[in-house]
Amino acid sequence: MTLQDGVSTCAWCLRRLHRAVTRLPLLYVHLHRALAPGTPHRRLEHAANSLPWAYRGKPSPLRLALLAHAEHCVATASDWARSTAPDLIPGHQVRPGYLLQTICVAFAANLPGYILSPADGRHAHDLSTAYTRALRLLGHDEPSRPLPTPCPSCDLRSLVIDTDGLVTCRSCPGTWPASHVHSREQSRH
Repeated sequence: MTLQDGVSTCAWCLRRLHRAVTRLPLLYVHLHRALAPGTPHRRLEHAANSLPWAYRGKPSPLRLALLAHAEHCVATASDWARSTAPDLIPGHQVRPGYLLQTICVAFAANLPGYILSPADGRHAHDLSTAYTRALRLLGHDEPSRPLPTPCPSCDLRSLVIDTDGLVTCRSCPGTWPASHVHSREQSRH
């Protein structure tokens, strides 16, 4: 898929980025809930405000990492919004969780429209990286996703890709970076 200004992205990358954008606000809440295990599931605002000073259920270094990364997620999405669509940033002060949710909902609604230059691509990559790190901090892992491309070694359609972008064949012991498999797929077309 070629976007404006000659920036290209594949459908797989857009799907992965869309998943990251749509799930990041929920992961932000989970990061805060991991700090205070008694937070009710129903109240997003309560979860976003229950910072670690109220109740500490995790050891200090992990609490600090969770809180720092929650703030990093908001900053990453805000940087992308500031450079691409400044009207997404409210003029008045809002809660960080609400800001992140507002930005991510807008991005998810028209993702290609927010990746119009190489700088936007870097912001999108940073957001995807923040999403993957949030998953790791929470001990979550997304299931490997099957790929329609045949394996470069055994030619069977048994490739799966994980959240790190590593492609593994379930039939033979082959492992490759996603870029290798995608470039091979594009050369076939």
